[in-house]
Amino acid sequence: MCEIFVHFLQIIIVIGLFVAFWGLAVVCEDYFVPSITIMCEYNKIPDDVAGATFMAAGASSPEMFACFVSLFVTHTALGAGTIIGSEIFNHLVICAAAVLYANGGELQLDWRLVLRESLFYLMALLLLIAALSLNSNED
Repeated sequence: MCEIFVHFLQIIIVIGLFVAFWGLAVVCEDYFVPSITIMCEYNKIPDDVAGATFMAAGASSPEMFACFVSLFVTHTALGAGTIIGSEIFNHLVICAAAVLYANGGELQLDWRLVLRESLFYLMALLLLIAALSLNSNED
């Protein structure tokens, strides 16, 4: 009897995951992307700036809320692991997928944009190292 309940619970969890992903897709397609488009048109913001700021902020908001919950509610180190794991995923997998789906497997990039992104990434890594080293010195 207990095994039947466990299998039933697993099926409910899988169905719940599919519903959550479907809901996320609906919210992103119907509300998030059109709202970014309207903000960019109204404020005359270029597409690359919108992609680098608004889309990144929207994509990173789950990690931010997980970090806030782990910091202020549960007082665990989950937030740092969530942020670092998301950063690794964003910089490795998303960049590789962009090249994979590019026409001919090549991307034509402006060197100034690559330099800007690389410098800000370096600055973020240095701040992360500084914050983690300050935290480890308190132990």
